Amino acid sequence: MVAKNKKIMRENINQNITQIREKLEPIKEKLDPRNAQPSTIFTIANIISLSRAFLAIPIALLLGKDQYNAAVILMAVAVISDWLDGYAARKSNEVSSYGKALDPIADKLVAFAVLFVLIMKMDFPIWFIIIMGIRDFTITIMTTHLHNSRGIILGANKTGKLFIFIATVSAFMWIYPQTRELAHFVLYAATFVMLISWYFYIWDLSRKIKSSPKAPLINPIKKEL
Repeated sequence: MVAKNKKIMRENINQNITQIREKLEPIKEKLDPRNAQPSTIFTIANIISLSRAFLAIPIALLLGKDQYNAAVILMAVAVISDWLDGYAARKSNEVSSYGKALDPIADKLVAFAVLFVLIMKMDFPIWFIIIMGIRDFTITIMTTHLHNSRGIILGANKTGKLFIFIATVSAFMWIYPQTRELAHFVLYAATFVMLISWYFYIWDLSRKIKSSPKAPLINPIKKEL
């Protein structure tokens, strides 16, 4: 009798595990990047964002060789592309999680490349990039936690975009000695907006972590009783 009860219990447990697997399998397939369609990754908007990320290298090289006008032109292209990728995604109805993740990464690559050269060659204040680095580190930790635990990818907010724009203007002005004095005041404005955007990022991320349900585990249970 005891052996029979154990057998029935084992069968019930295995049946429940099978049902859980069947329910989780569609979720697993949906979340697995390997199952993503190429069209959802290689959209026009994502290609623009990726191209902007690669602009970081030639911009840094041109600034290092004192070819300021050419560097400024490429920086302007990067700024325009930052607006263009969002417009393309909305216009073609191709707003995706990949785009939300790729857009701020491209922004940061260009920004840190420019600031690194400005610090090394033009006495740009290092405290600015330290604050920005701490800000981005805390935001990255929280966005990673939000994605891993809730399955949500948070895109850039409006104050973050405004900060990037003002910081870019200050970098433009810092490159040329005749406008460098005025660039200090623009940099202070960029720092103020950066702190505000930092607050809004943390507030929004904390709210989503608290209010969003936890994402289900996507790895099926392999061990059977």
